[in-house]
Amino acid sequence: MLLILTNSEDVTADYLVPVLRQHEIEFLRFDTDSALHRIVFQYVDWKPSLLADGRSYHPEVFLNVWYRRPERLKHEEFDGSPEGGFVLDEWSEALEGFFAHIEMRKWMNHPSRNVAASHKIEQLTTARALGLRVPDTLVTQEPGQLRIFYEKHGERIIAKPMATGYVERPEGERDSLIYTNSVRPEHLANLEDLPACPTLFQEQIDKVSDIRITVVDHDIHAVELVALEPHGSQRCDIRRNNMEDVSYRLVTLPAQIERGVMTLVSHYALRFAAIDMAVTRDGEWVFFEVNPNGQWAWLDLAGGTNIADSFVRAFRGN
Repeated sequence: MLLILTNSEDVTADYLVPVLRQHEIEFLRFDTDSALHRIVFQYVDWKPSLLADGRSYHPEVFLNVWYRRPERLKHEEFDGSPEGGFVLDEWSEALEGFFAHIEMRKWMNHPSRNVAASHKIEQLTTARALGLRVPDTLVTQEPGQLRIFYEKHGERIIAKPMATGYVERPEGERDSLIYTNSVRPEHLANLEDLPACPTLFQEQIDKVSDIRITVVDHDIHAVELVALEPHGSQRCDIRRNNMEDVSYRLVTLPAQIERGVMTLVSHYALRFAAIDMAVTRDGEWVFFEVNPNGQWAWLDLAGGTNIADSFVRAFRGN
């Protein structure tokens, strides 16, 4: 049986669930924001179990765990009071104790492995050591150091967030999404805020296309994404304009790049990974980052991939 750990708003899980049913893959979907209404936990004779919808589940029945997008546990009876927080903490500890009984190799991916693979600057160090080309990168709070880096790369560098790039604002205000942006001369005129926060800068890659690589166990899906600026160059950040003007094409990775990608995924002991690369005008492949829990369903729907079938094979064990 498959255990899906996510939340009730997860559209990627919504997309895959009908496919799993079609292939008769038995699963328990555990939505952390709503599941407490329908489960009972117990630990008896050194064995934990969950009772969900009248059926008892033990850790050993789960041959795979799909760790998607679980959130903090919620229940309307526990309304934010100190006592309610205590109850939810107890629930969390009980459930984590249950999940800890499931072997790490069964997880896609185990949360500890997601964390280990989620640090952008460490990814760059590792990818470079494994033979992949990465952009020259500077993280600094020093304006003078930034100006030297800017000149080094012919005044063509970008700035990008190291964490989520998402700024959540109070209710009634519009949230912000921070894209990858080119650094222009006027930006260097006022760097008074730079000392307040380590900021990541990279040489701007002269790319002709972005490549999204999705790895599911031994399957690789690679898609070329093209979106042109008005002057004809590839967009700095492909995500702009809600990606409505992006064209997609399935591609095959060069053998050397495929080996490098699979070595990187193996290094982090991941069963799933979404990797962003680009191809330059000189035909070089450049690694940007790996997301161990990235989105992929949109590639099936818009890009012509069949990643869902790879999940089916993975959860069947073939």
